[in-house]
Amino acid sequence: MNTPEMSPGESGFSIERGPDARERILAAAESLFAVRGFEGVSTTQIAKVAGITQPLIHYHFKNKEALWKATISRLFSKLSQEFSAEVKMLNHKDDRRYLVEMMRCYVSFVARYPQYGQFIMREGVQESPRLQWMVEEWLKPMLDQFHDIYEKGISEGWMKDIPFPQLIILITASASQFFSMAPLVKELYGVDASCPEQVLAHSDAVVEVAVNSILREPIARQSEAAAV
Repeated sequence: MNTPEMSPGESGFSIERGPDARERILAAAESLFAVRGFEGVSTTQIAKVAGITQPLIHYHFKNKEALWKATISRLFSKLSQEFSAEVKMLNHKDDRRYLVEMMRCYVSFVARYPQYGQFIMREGVQESPRLQWMVEEWLKPMLDQFHDIYEKGISEGWMKDIPFPQLIILITASASQFFSMAPLVKELYGVDASCPEQVLAHSDAVVEVAVNSILREPIARQSEAAAV
């Protein structure tokens, strides 16, 4: 059995060099676009990291924007499928507990794919057709699950009436930035943001802060009341 080689790429970027050239291109594009943004990456750099010739990129993708969209679709579809699968397995009998576990699932999946938060930070700072496409195609559908439970919590009175735009940015940013800014975390505190202990600690922190901020009563008190 052949073990995939690691391409050293440029400036520390590396990917697995498997047999599929298109996948190598997408993996290289993901690592570069996430860190440097669309404008900061050339197809020459992507080809170098992927370990292929530049004409091969143009064989598979019409232009750099088509490659960027394919990269986003590959990453976000993977995240959407994994997150949706985890959420479907949650117990939905207690909506407040369901919200907490949904947030834990979200932290878990942004920990696995820090590029998700990096793409959002890169593209979210200025208006562009790329941002509009990413929002309509991927972000809004993914956030609908949060919006449904938010509206139910507001209508039933167990969630504070915090405007959804502010609420979702607070939760998603606090969940993802710890991982998407892992180099900064390591320099500041000497810890590996991706290790299981740090992922669990961050999940606990996000849930603790979010629950105390958005629920009218702590989960523990609700559970105690239900047991009486």
